[in-house]
Amino acid sequence: MYKNNINCPQCGSALPLSFRHSKLRVCDYCGSSIFLEDDAVRLAGKQSVPSQEPSLIQLQQPFVYKHQSYLPIGHIRYSYGKGFWDEWWVINNAGQGIWLTVDEGDFAFQKPTKAPKNIHFDQLSIDTKVGDWLVTERGHAVCQGYEGELPELVKEGDEFDYVDLSKRGGKLLSLEFTEQGIKAYKGFWLDPFDIQVQT
Repeated sequence: MYKNNINCPQCGSALPLSFRHSKLRVCDYCGSSIFLEDDAVRLAGKQSVPSQEPSLIQLQQPFVYKHQSYLPIGHIRYSYGKGFWDEWWVINNAGQGIWLTVDEGDFAFQKPTKAPKNIHFDQLSIDTKVGDWLVTERGHAVCQGYEGELPELVKEGDEFDYVDLSKRGGKLLSLEFTEQGIKAYKGFWLDPFDIQVQT
């Protein structure tokens, strides 16, 4: 596992990094958000920590899924009107990262993928087909808060429209429509009973 230390520019505390390509780190001591830019660090203000909710997944508490160990090092919470979902940035023993999405008891692993071209949020209603994918959910998300160490920059209040699509075999495709363009994440659903938390 990758280990490297920087110091918080606000309070001076050590900030160990677990992921080589981290872009954001929240100080465990003063709560400051630190943007990581190559070899420099930049203070970005205070972050809003998500409220504590009962969860199988916790920061810095390893778990095993199908004989592979993962360590959650970052967490983002998004609200979507009727509730919220959590995005956990987890790394395996080789230091490779993947997103673990948790929404109302449903778990999915997802990795960034190439976004489809010439597609717009307004075209995608529930049960619309996109190739062999079927739209199963759409909505508007707002970042409620974040903590830990993340591979991308986020801010409380960030907003985007999203669409979730599914196809046979438990496969999942999520599209996020932002001002900068479309982000796409491809993955698969997990059975939470196959997740073993290490104590």
